[in-house]
Amino acid sequence: MRQVSRLTSKGQITIPKAVRQALSLVEGDLVTFAVTDDVATMRKIAMRVETGDRDGTTAQLEEWGGPADADAYRDL
Repeated sequence: MRQVSRLTSKGQITIPKAVRQALSLVEGDLVTFAVTDDVATMRKIAMRVETGDRDGTTAQLEEWGGPADADAYRDL
């Protein structure tokens, strides 16, 4: 399958629907790119972060919720 997508001025592309369906991509999925010479390959990463928010911010900040942090920031 070959699909065409145009690069925007911000370096973004839309992954064509046929490609999203072929890879079973849905919102929030992670993809990785590999470049060899002038060929780029995109693959779906099997791992998904399910944290209630799609960008994973909550998962990254969960370690900051302990009693020591509460004490340190109580008077701010």
